[in-house]
Amino acid sequence: MSITGAALTYERQMIQSAERADYPVATAVSQPLAMEKLVQLAQALPAKKTPELVLSNEIGAPVIVKEGRKTLAYLNPFTGEVMPTPGAETKVFFQKLRAFHRWLTLDGKFSETGRWVNGVANVFFIILALSGIYIWLPNRFKKRAFKQKLTLTKKHVNTAARNYQWHNVFGIYMVPILLVVSVTAIFFSFKWPGETLKQYASTTSAPFIKATSLTNTDSRLLLSDQQLIDKLVQQYPQWQSISFSLSNHATDIKIFKLDQGNGGEPQKRLSLALDTRSGEIVKKQSFEQLSSYQKIRSYIRFLHTGEIYGLLGQTLAGLASLLACLLVYTGVMLSWRRWQNSRVAKAVHLEKLAS
Repeated sequence: MSITGAALTYERQMIQSAERADYPVATAVSQPLAMEKLVQLAQALPAKKTPELVLSNEIGAPVIVKEGRKTLAYLNPFTGEVMPTPGAETKVFFQKLRAFHRWLTLDGKFSETGRWVNGVANVFFIILALSGIYIWLPNRFKKRAFKQKLTLTKKHVNTAARNYQWHNVFGIYMVPILLVVSVTAIFFSFKWPGETLKQYASTTSAPFIKATSLTNTDSRLLLSDQQLIDKLVQQYPQWQSISFSLSNHATDIKIFKLDQGNGGEPQKRLSLALDTRSGEIVKKQSFEQLSSYQKIRSYIRFLHTGEIYGLLGQTLAGLASLLACLLVYTGVMLSWRRWQNSRVAKAVHLEKLAS
C-alpha cells in the first residue's frame, strides 16, 4: 500500500498532463463552437438521465458530457465532434494501480476480500504507528536524548545503528502524516466507520433552491447558457471548471457548479443559482453550508491523498508513503538483528549451564 500510494501521489497531475497531450490543437483562426450548438450536440447523445455539461478553463480542453458519474462523450470544443478519450492509456494505468492499492486487484474490478485484507493491514499499521511513538520516547527526558532521535548523522558504528537512527528520525517526522493517511483509509476499507459517523454527525443541510418550469414564456426574454456563464466568469475569474444540467425546458433559475480548486479541494467548490432573466445570483451554496457529515467525508477523502492542501499536501502524503517503505525495511532489519542476538544470548546461556 505504501509503494502504490507513493506511485499515486501525482495521479491527478499526470492524468491531466496526458489529457492535454491529446487536446485538439488551437490555431490562430480556431474559434470555440457556440454554447447553444454544444448543448444541442450533447442533448442528442443517448442518455437515460438528463446529461450534464462540464467546461474546463483551458484552451483546447474538450467539453465533457456526463450522465451522473459516467462520461458519455468528449466533444471537440472547435468542431463539436466526439473525441477519443484524452489520456486513455494513462487513465487505465492509474485505474489498475488504484484498484491494486485499494483492493488488491490488477484488473480494476472491486474485490470485497482485497478491501478487507487491506483494511486489517491498515489497522495493524495504525497500532504500530501509535506504539512506535511511545517506544520512540527517550528513557530520560533530556535535550541530548531528544536531539539524538531528531537529527541525522553521517557516521554510524554499523548498519544496525544506521537503521535504528533512520527508523527513529524519519519515523517521528512522518508519523503524524502517516496516521492521517492510515486513519482516513479505514473509511475506504470498512463500512462501519461511515455508518458510525452518520450517527454522530448531522446529515441534513440547508435545502438548495429548486428551479421552477416556465410556461408560455418568450424564450427571447431569457438569457442564453453562454450569457449566464459569462456572468459567472466575470464574478469568479479564478474558475477551473463549470458544470450545469442540460434541461430541455425553460426554468426561472439555472444551477451551476463551479470549482476554483484543483479538483481535490472541496472547500473551493460552489453551487450557484442564477436568474435566467437577469443573470443575477439568487442563491449560493458553499462548502461551509453542507451538512457536517458531507464536510467530514469530503475532508476524509481528500486528506487521504493530501489534495485538500493542494500540491504541497500531495507531496507530503507521497513523501510519507515513500518513507513508510523505509520504515518497514528498517523495522524488519532491526527485528531480525534482535532475533539473531537473542539466539546468540540463548546459546551462550546454554553453554554456561552445561559447563
